[in-house]
Amino acid sequence: MAALGSEGEVTARLCFGHLAGPACAQDPRMSVSEWPIVVGGCHRSGTSVVRRMLDAHPAIHCGPEVTFFRDFYAAYADDPLGHLRFTQTARSLLPEEELLEVLGPAFVTLHERAAERAGKRRWADKSPDNVLYTDAWDSLLGDRWLLLHVVRHPLDTLASMSEIGFPLTIPGDLEGRIAFYRRYTEAGLAFEERNPSRYRRVAYERLVSSPSSELPALMSWLGEALDPRQLDFNDLPHERGLEDPKIDQTAGTHAESVGRWRTDLAPEEAEAAWEATRDLWERIDPANGSAPG
Repeated sequence: MAALGSEGEVTARLCFGHLAGPACAQDPRMSVSEWPIVVGGCHRSGTSVVRRMLDAHPAIHCGPEVTFFRDFYAAYADDPLGHLRFTQTARSLLPEEELLEVLGPAFVTLHERAAERAGKRRWADKSPDNVLYTDAWDSLLGDRWLLLHVVRHPLDTLASMSEIGFPLTIPGDLEGRIAFYRRYTEAGLAFEERNPSRYRRVAYERLVSSPSSELPALMSWLGEALDPRQLDFNDLPHERGLEDPKIDQTAGTHAESVGRWRTDLAPEEAEAAWEATRDLWERIDPANGSAPG
């Protein structure tokens, strides 16, 4: 990363490095274009596409998932090794709130240094679980960060869950998956209610159907200009790590998966899922509150 020369850049470095915290996050000299970007949303909703679009921008580093909060809060399903994980054993030394004060700034510094190594001035964190841990992000960064909440129609999201597996994360039965979808989606919408100025909803269907119009608007909201390479994000190299394995199989954005539920869900599954999630989707997209495709 280029030397931090401007006053705003120096302030950002202090706030989001080892001195991170709510007090310095109130510094009025920081512009939105210096704020960290946090990407979250239900699994199989398109967070990996958004991650690679952001990472293709010359000013933004958005690497593969780092499971900090999931490890910290022991949020794996039926984890036989949960009691042996570092953050759980560390609780024998400090209570949870103090432990986050110790480990959280290291997590932030990890992102900062990764961005610096990549020659970029700004970082983003992508993890579906981020929508569940917005209070923890506030503890680390104060109110100087932005949430991108990626949403996808519930039927297509559930159809995609059936394909991918992830037994430590996603429930194996339809009822459990519906509850999983609702939990993640409702968490993102709750943050919007509390912090509308720091929230941006990214609708998967619109992003992949009209990237040339949706992506510039998104980047403008983030305080950045679109870089044309973001539209062909896989033409650029990206760091390897924890990520949706299918993302490497696409050259760029496409809408081929919109409406996949019609072939991937049985009629009775689709009906049950729609009855259980329709209220959420009508809240998200009232003008198109129906099944896609």
